[in-house]
Amino acid sequence: MALDENYIVERFTLEDKDIPTLAKLLTGAFQEDEAAKEDGAVADLRDENFKLIFGAPSVDKEIFVRARYKPTNEIVGFLGSILKSLSIDGKIYKVSLPAWLSVHHKHRRKGLGKALGTKLLEVVKERGYDGGIYFHDATQHGLETSSAVARDAGLPMVEIMMMKRFIVRGYDVDEAAKAIKVGPLMKAGFKLFERIGKVKGNNIRLYKPEDIDRVHKLSVELAERNQFSMVQVYEDLKWKLADPQVICVVCEDENGKVKGFINAWEFLLSGFGNNVLFGWLDTIHIDHLTKQEAKDLANFLGHEATKRGWKGLQSPYIPYFNSKPLKRANFLFFPKKVGLYLLNITGIPIPKKIDSVYIEWR
Repeated sequence: MALDENYIVERFTLEDKDIPTLAKLLTGAFQEDEAAKEDGAVADLRDENFKLIFGAPSVDKEIFVRARYKPTNEIVGFLGSILKSLSIDGKIYKVSLPAWLSVHHKHRRKGLGKALGTKLLEVVKERGYDGGIYFHDATQHGLETSSAVARDAGLPMVEIMMMKRFIVRGYDVDEAAKAIKVGPLMKAGFKLFERIGKVKGNNIRLYKPEDIDRVHKLSVELAERNQFSMVQVYEDLKWKLADPQVICVVCEDENGKVKGFINAWEFLLSGFGNNVLFGWLDTIHIDHLTKQEAKDLANFLGHEATKRGWKGLQSPYIPYFNSKPLKRANFLFFPKKVGLYLLNITGIPIPKKIDSVYIEWR
């Protein structure tokens, strides 16, 4: 679809003054989605959430695109980008992680989604990016837009992995169900796993700023051990873990050295006119822990989350960690497909088969 002549799609430099308008646009676009009206469970983005996603030290603030409606000069479309270092078989590439494509519901079916994607691709190519990383829910239409942008540019978009399950942990299922469509049987099933177990070990605690070197080293270890992975930037990780929206819990060894951690960040889950606090699982590093320590760490996260008022946690499941300890801590895994794709700009050599993936969500 050609872009309607009443619109301008342009690159812009993200500034703090833009955030309230863009956060409101994103939230409205998500909530007016047909699937959201039917099922709930969409993000209600506050300014703080927007800053957490797009405010890290490494973010290239020149790589943002927007759509303006000429008659009113109103911003009616947005697509952001997060700079990431991607490791494939140990070689590092500079990639863009496009995030939160949104179009105001009154301005849909005007070609804006594709135009925003095309403009962003134009900008990242100019700035020397090797590729783009995309996540697409199999039940929504984003993949069609990304595929059309890639096809028009004559670039391959490769499916790296289809994540087939979500991790969900409910701490207050009755409250969570106010914003999520949940059938009575499923709701009853989730309530059976609502209780948070006791933390038996005394080596589990909250993250402290002085843990950053060790936590970063463990994060890099995940990247090195997996074939396709995002490499954590030290200053970005330090910045993220200092954010009050983030909970990070750690497990120490006998010498007080951090040997495992889980972090998650806060957002509002919205649906049917209700908002509930929820957490998004970001990185899980439990490989050096015993089964009991990993279970304790997951339970400790739950106790800290409920202190913050979080009603649950969620994330697509990428199998770079053992799921069994989380299942023992009443985390549930249910079918829901989210695809991970790479738009290949500079001819990155991609193995025919990707055996292992580590991606963090911020």
